Amino acid sequence: MYQNTDKNEDLAALFDKYIESENYKDKTEAAKILGLLDEQALDERMQKIAILNSDPNIAVLLNLLSSIKVILLKYPKKAEKLLIHVYINTEFSNHLVKEFSRQIIDSINPKVIDNLVVHHNSKLYSKNNFEVAQALLVLGFVSMHSPRYLKNSLPELSMISLYSRSELLRILSQAILDEFENIPKSIIKDLKFLIESPDINENSINAENDLLKKLVILNLKNEINNDELSFILKYVDDEDYKIALLSAITIKKHQKLLKTLIHSKNELDVHSLISGKLYDSDEITAINAMLAFSYLTIGMNLEMDTKKCLKLIENPVKEYLTHENYLICFYGFEMMNSFVLLNNNELNLSIEKILENKDLGKLFGKNNLNYYSGTRLLVNLGRYDLLSPEKNMYFDEDLMIEYGELPKNMAIEQFKNLEKEFKNEDWLYRFEIGKKIGNLLYAFPSEINYKQELIQAILTDRVYLVRSIGAWILQIILERGFKIPEELIIESIACLDDPNMEIRQDCAIFYNKLIRKYPEILKNSEISSKLQGSLATKYFTDHFTVIRTICEDTLKMIPESKELIGYESKNLEEKFKTLEKALDHPELNKSVVIRLKVKLKSYIRSNDSENIIKILEFIEKQDLTEEYFDVFHELFKLKKDFEIANELLKRLKNKFSKVPKSREAIIYGNLNEMIISRRITAVNEIFEYILEDYVISERITRKIKEFVIYPQANPNITELSLKILEKINTEESKKIFKEKQELENYILENNFESEVVDVKNQTWQEIYFSLKYLLTQDYKTLNYVDLEFSDFMKFSILNSERNSLIITIILLDIVMANLKSGDNTLMYELGKYKKSVLDNIFKIIFNEKYPLLAYKGIECLKVIITKKTSWFEESVLNAENFEEYLPLISKLLDENEPQIQVEALETLAGMVKLNVKCTEHPEISKKVLGLINDDKKWIIFKKALEVIYSCNFEDNTEMLEKVSKQIIEYLKTSNDDSKLFLIKFFKIKGIDKIPDYLFDELKTFEKSSNPYVSSEIAELTQKRKMNMNY
Repeated sequence: MYQNTDKNEDLAALFDKYIESENYKDKTEAAKILGLLDEQALDERMQKIAILNSDPNIAVLLNLLSSIKVILLKYPKKAEKLLIHVYINTEFSNHLVKEFSRQIIDSINPKVIDNLVVHHNSKLYSKNNFEVAQALLVLGFVSMHSPRYLKNSLPELSMISLYSRSELLRILSQAILDEFENIPKSIIKDLKFLIESPDINENSINAENDLLKKLVILNLKNEINNDELSFILKYVDDEDYKIALLSAITIKKHQKLLKTLIHSKNELDVHSLISGKLYDSDEITAINAMLAFSYLTIGMNLEMDTKKCLKLIENPVKEYLTHENYLICFYGFEMMNSFVLLNNNELNLSIEKILENKDLGKLFGKNNLNYYSGTRLLVNLGRYDLLSPEKNMYFDEDLMIEYGELPKNMAIEQFKNLEKEFKNEDWLYRFEIGKKIGNLLYAFPSEINYKQELIQAILTDRVYLVRSIGAWILQIILERGFKIPEELIIESIACLDDPNMEIRQDCAIFYNKLIRKYPEILKNSEISSKLQGSLATKYFTDHFTVIRTICEDTLKMIPESKELIGYESKNLEEKFKTLEKALDHPELNKSVVIRLKVKLKSYIRSNDSENIIKILEFIEKQDLTEEYFDVFHELFKLKKDFEIANELLKRLKNKFSKVPKSREAIIYGNLNEMIISRRITAVNEIFEYILEDYVISERITRKIKEFVIYPQANPNITELSLKILEKINTEESKKIFKEKQELENYILENNFESEVVDVKNQTWQEIYFSLKYLLTQDYKTLNYVDLEFSDFMKFSILNSERNSLIITIILLDIVMANLKSGDNTLMYELGKYKKSVLDNIFKIIFNEKYPLLAYKGIECLKVIITKKTSWFEESVLNAENFEEYLPLISKLLDENEPQIQVEALETLAGMVKLNVKCTEHPEISKKVLGLINDDKKWIIFKKALEVIYSCNFEDNTEMLEKVSKQIIEYLKTSNDDSKLFLIKFFKIKGIDKIPDYLFDELKTFEKSSNPYVSSEIAELTQKRKMNMNY
């Protein structure tokens, strides 16, 4: 009936009229009209949709859902605000409404849901508690019906549950993580008013608010006043557990204010309000445990005597600790941690006695919350002896049983397979594989030869949950008697600087136990100095007390660190003296600078000019080494108001024209992080360097260009990256910047979205439209884009300058993604049009205008090589002028990937057989020779030697001498099997052709303990004598 209404204004007016009615029939009509409104009218009435969605009438809700379904089809961008109303109804509504809601969600494009999750996931980093709570609620509702979409939210949810300062936010995130198993779903139903009131803030309390709403708002406020605290105290022992819990966790958050209030109001007796609750013998639930922990924290803050504490430890804390529910057990650990912080020997002994009689592995392994809280407890007690790998949450007893039945040879084979599988692009898959690797290493400590590169790959993964497995594996290697290479010990020290507390904690424990077990390791000066520097840095600056404690305990075992201990107890003047002394030791430079950075940040926040100047003056006296780039951001912020900061920046610039590699490595790691806030911080730091005219490395600028090309989870990343590209004066940067603006303007002018990519018929602008809707760099969906290689070339910028560089790069990424999935069409093209495909990739790789495109070209070629064995070799060797591909082979030899290097070496060997002269290409010969150096990669070692054997070095005396000299050097350090292959070179090339001094060196191997080696050298000696005499 409304379709014939002439004007949208009339429909909007009707909607406004009906929505105000108390009659359900009128509201049903309003719900029907909603689907007919235009985009502007909808935007103006978003708040009223929430009113309709809260209506109890089924007819209203069903019509509202029908309208929302229509709107989502017409205006997909509205999903960000509307889809949540559908999700709310999937769980908390009439059966008919639930079913219809689920049908709507199952019918829409997955990318719409993906975008909703990405949008709210990015809000988890907000400093505004209301925004974070709203985001968690949306994710919570989505998780109930579509949990798979939250895969990439797991790291953030885990971080919030572990160490958010807001207890309410921790509860919400943990509820989502454990799928509301221990925390009732009703919690998000009760809090959904936060979503329905998007503009709610700390000033939203009014007389109309119900009690729960008032308490939630007070809890999410950063600061409350005395009157508000007095109001909350009335409900701290309320019969309704939700009211009592909100009151208790809010009071716990404002302990200082509570003390002040008690001192000003003598009649206020908080102890009597909570003491009864602490000893309640009601049924233990997760909510009761949360309440008890809050009550206990409040009580202890108001001073609780030892007798009461001991009674509480025996009951209920001891009972909580052994409870089957992991969340109750967690709060038992948290309570014990609170007691330990009192530094009371009697309490500590009581707790230690309980812990010694418990299966800590079983308790710690229940959940990451239990593991980290339990570990903190043992560290606070100084009981490092009770910490071991089998107490880690990743230790799997079921896998131990399975592995116990596994023959040794099968275990070794399985480990090799797991190594390969860890290269998977799916972080959650890597996470699961990492756990299996750790458990297999534990089960077979004497049989498995792990590769250091694998451990480093796990420790440096872009996802912190995967990295946390790496820290556990280090402990397994130590405890289970594996040989630990010194290089691995040195490289792993970087884990102490990991941005995540969990990794820093477990790595710090590893180094503590390493020194306890092998104190002689400190005789290695590199290990000792680097470890001392990193431990001191964390001891001075870490936000987490547990890490500072571990570092202090470890530094006590390093004699040279004596003067650093007790730093925090010193006054400001003594602290500066300690830092000045520390600067006499280069290994402590970083720890001093980071300490200065932490204090400088604090003084900037509090606007403390006096102390800011003191720190700047202290820095001014120092020799500015590369470590001072850690305070670059703070200096940059201060340079307008403090001339001394500006002068320090100039001094740094005069000394360093480029950002030091050590700092760039940290930035690059943060750019690759899944945690969005770290990416934003890294991009912001790069922008500051650009503004100060620093040169940024190619790998950093590549990442910035990609941030511009692809839609990002947070618009700040795109905006900052565009500003950086605008300042970088290269052709590629300028073109990407210009195109991005053109494309975004095009989208604004053409207000539609399409999820279909049709490369046969669309313009490149239309393709961008569809791709922008389908793809994001962070959360790629399973949407398949049908793309042939010939289609890609049609849109390639190298084919026509009228094409788009951005589209060229995106389409090349799609080609790679499709190849990885084994796309039949592309595989057919590769086989049929070898020459054409190879030539075009060659042009992409060696184009000089667009370095990012060139980089993508080499990545694409590597994918082809891994997916289609021998394709590259056949394509090159069958080419008419195959020598023109030698520069490409040279590039592939630089890739640190065995399969790629092997293919390049096999192709090169084929070219040598077809009469390519190695002596005419000394640079390639040098690279091949360099690959022989690492005989750990046996296949590369052998393939490289096969090329060397075939080369015509005997035709060039000078080159033969160089190659022979290098091979003799390798002989000195190689294993016995490798020696035989190296000696073979002299048998092939003629032992009589090398100079006497090299032959004399070679003869020394005749005394080798290996009879085969000495026999081969003796035979060569005899042969040389015969040839010389002849």
